[in-house]
Amino acid sequence: MTVVAGPPARITLVGRIDDSAGLGPIIATLPPGPVVIDTAGVTFVNSIGMRDWIRFLRALREPTHDHGIPTLENVADVLMTQMNLLAEVRGTLRIASFHAQYVCNTCGREDIPVIDAIAHAAQLADLIAPPSPCPECRSAMELADFPERYLSIFRP
Repeated sequence: MTVVAGPPARITLVGRIDDSAGLGPIIATLPPGPVVIDTAGVTFVNSIGMRDWIRFLRALREPTHDHGIPTLENVADVLMTQMNLLAEVRGTLRIASFHAQYVCNTCGREDIPVIDAIAHAAQLADLIAPPSPCPECRSAMELADFPERYLSIFRP
C-alpha cells in the first residue's frame, strides 16, 4: 500500500484484500480532503476482506474524517465483481475506471483492459459494456461474463 499526500490524497492498494489487509489504519495517514484509490494491483478479495473494504469506505465518508466520497481508479476485476454483489456500495463512491475481463471472438484472445467509466457512463448505466479492440487482431472484444457481474454498480 502506498499513500501520497494530495490534494487529492492517493492510495495505491496492491496484493490481497483479506483478513490480513488492515485497511482501517490507512485512514489515520490521510490528510483531510478528497481521496483517490487505485486498486489495479489487487489480486484477491475474500469475504472478510470485503467486510473490511466496506468499513474502510464507510469511514472515509464519515464527517469526522472529512474525505467525502472516494474516487476509485483502475479497479481490479476481482474487486469489481465483489462490489457488484453489494447494493450498499452503489452511490457511495465514484468509479473513474475499472478492469474487466474481455474476450475476442475472432482470435480467442482474453484480456483485462481498463474501461473509462466516466466516458462510458451512459452505456454502463444501461449495463452495456463498451467495446474494446483486441490487442492481437484489432477486432472488437466483448465482455467475457454477464454484464451484471461488472456493471450493476453503475445503475442509478
